[in-house]
Amino acid sequence: ERLYGPVSLDAINSDHDDLYPTINQEKTKIFFCSNRENNQFDIYSMPLRSSLILKDQFGAGAPAITKETALSGSSNDKCPFVNRNLLVFASDREGGYGGFDLYYSNLIDGEWSAPVNFGEKINSEYDEYRPVTLWFYFMKEEAMVFSSNRPGGKGGYDLYIVKTGDLIVNDWWLED
Repeated sequence: ERLYGPVSLDAINSDHDDLYPTINQEKTKIFFCSNRENNQFDIYSMPLRSSLILKDQFGAGAPAITKETALSGSSNDKCPFVNRNLLVFASDREGGYGGFDLYYSNLIDGEWSAPVNFGEKINSEYDEYRPVTLWFYFMKEEAMVFSSNRPGGKGGYDLYIVKTGDLIVNDWWLED
């Protein structure tokens, strides 16, 4: 059956805001953010069943949605993006550089590590959002594209790219 239009992901959708879906490389889990609890954004996930095509994953009998407590703090955690064993996201949690900062977490032995702020080389006193990591295999180098409303851009939110290899602790996830 061909899919010619949007299909609602009923198993994930709530009466709140459900945003920024990302699927892990193995296609076994979908991550997203939502403000379904306490009107604050947290990161959630739902297992995917390999026996079903993607559009059929989100109907009746779908697995339970789990709040990723290792990634979700007492502030707004948004824009998750997973690439291999690395998950990056934006958060306005305390200890940042101002506004929303970018953080990362490594998947180690099936558990997400405590989120780490990318630091002042990437984050500013303004907002950094929607990080997407890229692995350039032929160059053995990783990068992250993100948006920011920092001064010096063309106006509003602009796109930036940065090499992240020197900034990620425990970057064993990059090795084959």
